[in-house]
Amino acid sequence: MRRLWMFIYAIGAIFAVVGGYQGLAPARTANIDADWIFVVICFVLMCLFPLGAMAFSRLNGVETFRRPSLDRQPLGWWRDTLQPLRVSLVGVALVFLGACVALPHADHRGVMLFWVNAAVAVGLFIGERLVYIIYRRRIA
Repeated sequence: MRRLWMFIYAIGAIFAVVGGYQGLAPARTANIDADWIFVVICFVLMCLFPLGAMAFSRLNGVETFRRPSLDRQPLGWWRDTLQPLRVSLVGVALVFLGACVALPHADHRGVMLFWVNAAVAVGLFIGERLVYIIYRRRIA
């Protein structure tokens, strides 16, 4: 089963980078109207989301959390919270990487979408670090 999940994660990584690259194409950003307030809101919410997910897991009775690995499925948000959190972080970071490659060819709306991707990736990274600081005694 470990090889299957590693294969699925590798394919997902490729799709995330390609999606991030294609997401900044001017044809795809024609109907997007992001501004700096939206970027700030995305950043703040992504910083707080991991803490909320962990708190909800604790309310559901989870006492200890397993560290993420490549041999588990990423869909156990409320029982195995650190696994989908890490998968989400890596996916968002790879979308941001694809957006970095596409940035020189983006129009002004694509540039704002780039900053939204950056805010989501950095916010989720900070949120995950906060989770590891706050819940360090409960992580096995």
